[in-house]
Amino acid sequence: MNRRNFIKFNSLLSLATVSGLYFPRSVFAGNDIMNSSLAGKIFYTKNNPGRWAKKINGHLPTFIKDNNTVEITTGHEMNGYDHYIIKHMLFDENFMLIKEVMFNPENDVPISVHDISKLKNKIYGLSLCNKHDAWLNSYRI
Repeated sequence: MNRRNFIKFNSLLSLATVSGLYFPRSVFAGNDIMNSSLAGKIFYTKNNPGRWAKKINGHLPTFIKDNNTVEITTGHEMNGYDHYIIKHMLFDENFMLIKEVMFNPENDVPISVHDISKLKNKIYGLSLCNKHDAWLNSYRI
């Protein structure tokens, strides 16, 4: 692969991970993104932490549901711009982007609150760390 194609390919992977560019459903084994061939490679999960096996606790987003809202929390310290959670992304059951919340590492904690009144079945939360990549978790509503 020549340099230009390599850069283009890696740029597409980065965009896919952090900005809501979606892969075709055929990429996901049994339509389950959490156990797809991308888990542990493009994004990380509790069961597929890839090279970041020791980083699960501080990077995996967790959910607390209260009526029609869900709070997504990442148990990660915000060490200024050196090491921090960049954003949370909320996806519906079809992995369509619902909302993203950007964090200011100098003032914020990695907690976001989302209205889920129009969502059903399952949601996905993604937490993006500036050093340890994208972490995905799911929650059955």
